[in-house]
Amino acid sequence: MINIKKLIILLIIVDLSLVALSLYHGNHWLISSQSAFFASLLVTLASFLGYKKMVEKKIEIGDIPKEDRDELDILDDTHDLYGEELDLKEVIKEERAKIGGLKNSAVNLGKSASGAVSIFRLVAYLALFLSFLYLNRHGMLNVMGYLTGLAVVPLTAIASAFFRKE
Repeated sequence: MINIKKLIILLIIVDLSLVALSLYHGNHWLISSQSAFFASLLVTLASFLGYKKMVEKKIEIGDIPKEDRDELDILDDTHDLYGEELDLKEVIKEERAKIGGLKNSAVNLGKSASGAVSIFRLVAYLALFLSFLYLNRHGMLNVMGYLTGLAVVPLTAIASAFFRKE
């Protein structure tokens, strides 16, 4: 898992480079990119908090079983590679039975909707929308700056996950 402190430091560094880049492009680029950056950061944090609450609630009610292996076993074998041997055909049949069909898909969608439509995410997307409208109405919107600021947080998170050391 990505260390949150390292990700925040990386985001600060990338944001400072975004500010430095805006010295070349001008004030409207700076304002657009920074408002999009912070709105994107809010959306990302809100998504994380919404899904975290959903998972904690599912663990609490027992929908997601707790790990039954001890701490040392988890550290030594994080992916349970040395667990019991299973027949691949049986595993595939069991997983297909779990998937079910359209009815099970609708049930799963209903169960995960609380994380997708949490109040945190709605407020964050509202902030993103209002920042865009404000900049556009007052003639300060630089579309390339806004799109650049919007893309920084997800691209930085993906890059840090891709280049992390195991």
